[in-house]
Amino acid sequence: MGRLAGKTALITGAARGIGRAIVLRFAAEGADLVLCDLNLESLHAVAAEAESHGVTTLNQRVDVSQRGHVQGLVDAGIAQFGMIDVLVNNAGIFFNAPFEQTSDEQYDRIMDINVRGVFLASQIVIRHWLEREIKGSIINLASIGAAVAFVDSSAYCTTKGAVATMTRCIALEYGPRGIRANSMAPGIIDTPMLPSQEDNERWAKNRIPLRRLGLPEDVADLALFLASDESRYITGEMIFVDGGWMLD
Repeated sequence: MGRLAGKTALITGAARGIGRAIVLRFAAEGADLVLCDLNLESLHAVAAEAESHGVTTLNQRVDVSQRGHVQGLVDAGIAQFGMIDVLVNNAGIFFNAPFEQTSDEQYDRIMDINVRGVFLASQIVIRHWLEREIKGSIINLASIGAAVAFVDSSAYCTTKGAVATMTRCIALEYGPRGIRANSMAPGIIDTPMLPSQEDNERWAKNRIPLRRLGLPEDVADLALFLASDESRYITGEMIFVDGGWMLD
């Protein structure tokens, strides 16, 4: 029996990169899945791969910054599967811009997706858990940028710092109700979001102790652990998935 057999997981930003890897890892371990992304065509393709493992999926195009969208997804998931056990807040965007050149529109959009999206999904799912006394697990995508600063990434790092802090607050507030919340902090992961891949690979071989870029599957394996009962006594943590980058 799979490590997530009998569980239902809601995963945002599920169509590619880390989100896709988490979808497939969870499906391989028996979880039914409630999936969303803005790219519905790619989302359907990922869902079809997941269903080859014998699980059931529900897929919707959702803007995670819109409460009505997120509420509709959660309601649909509960209607189809009866409950949601795990929430993975993976949806996020990234851009590079000097601090003084970051526009209001850029700032507002990255805050809406990376922070407001996590807030909305977490709040709506927690309300579901409290109503039914469910001991669920929230897994948020932070970043190494929550702990260290990067040039031309002030807005992005700000959002990930907010996600890490929000995660700790949720863990403290709802731990007495059996609800856990943890965040994952990837380093440089080889995904479509990664700019200048060749330069990053060269940098990784010189600077990262494990001498390679991270893979989406590296993050997905941690997500599986945090979603499973194996992590039942872990909450409020930000866990680095960085090949040892933070050792330097």
